[in-house]
Amino acid sequence: MKGLIIKDIMCLRKQLTLFFFVMFGTVVISIMFVLSAKYGNIAVMGRQMLEISENGMSQIDIINLANTVMMLFMILPIACVGDMVNVFIADGKAGFNRVSCVIPLSVGKRLFARFLTIFALFGLGVAIDTVLAFILSFLTDICSFGEMFGVMITAASVVSIYSAILIFYCIVLGYGREVYAQVFAILTMIAVFVIIRFKSLKEIFIRIFINEQGFDSDTFWKPLNFIKEKGYVFFIIACAVCILSYFCSLKIAERKRGVI
Repeated sequence: MKGLIIKDIMCLRKQLTLFFFVMFGTVVISIMFVLSAKYGNIAVMGRQMLEISENGMSQIDIINLANTVMMLFMILPIACVGDMVNVFIADGKAGFNRVSCVIPLSVGKRLFARFLTIFALFGLGVAIDTVLAFILSFLTDICSFGEMFGVMITAASVVSIYSAILIFYCIVLGYGREVYAQVFAILTMIAVFVIIRFKSLKEIFIRIFINEQGFDSDTFWKPLNFIKEKGYVFFIIACAVCILSYFCSLKIAERKRGVI
C-alpha cells in the first residue's frame, strides 16, 4: 500500500511543483500585504475609505475585507494539491487500471491508499499554512492565529469533500470521463449547499429582490465569521463525507473490476 501512495504522489508531481511555487509566492505576498495593511498604502487606503462617509463602510467592514484577502492567501496552497483527477488520468494512460487486479492487495486497500494520499497532501498544506499563520499573527492584528487556523481547517475540509466526491465519480464514470467527474463533483456540492441553506438563501433573495431592503453588513459578513469561528463543523462534515465516499466507492469498485 505504501508503493501505491508513492505512485499516486508521483502522478501529482506537477501539482506538487506548482504547490511549492504557490507556497513561496503566498508567503511573500501575504507578508507584504499585512505589512502594507499596517504601515503602507493599504493602511492609508483604509483610512481614506473610512473618511468618505458616502460609502457607508465601517471599521469592521475594512477589517473583514482584509480578512477575506488573507483567507484567499491561505486557501491557495491547499487548493493546489486538492484535485485528484490527475491520478486517475495518469493511471488510465499507463494502463494501470487493467493490471491493478493482479496486485496482491484487495480493492479496499487500493482505494484506501488513494484516500490516504489526499490526507497526506492536505496535511502537508495545513502544516505549512500553520507556520505561515503563526508568523503572520505576529505581524498583524487584523486576524488572530486562531481565526487563520479556522480558515485553514475550513479550506482543507472543503477541498477534502470535493476530492472525496471526485474519487467517487471517477470510479463510477471510469477512465476518460474525469472532466465530467469534476463537473458532477462541483454541482453536487453546490446542490447540497443550496438544499441545506435553502431557507436562508430564500430569505436573502426576498429581502434584496422582492422587498428591496438591500444587503446589510451583518448578513454579508456572517459567512466569513462562520468560516473563521466554526472550522470544526466543516472538519466533521468532511470526515463524514470521506467515510461515506469510501464505502460507496468501494461497493462500485468491487463490481467494476480494474477501475482502481
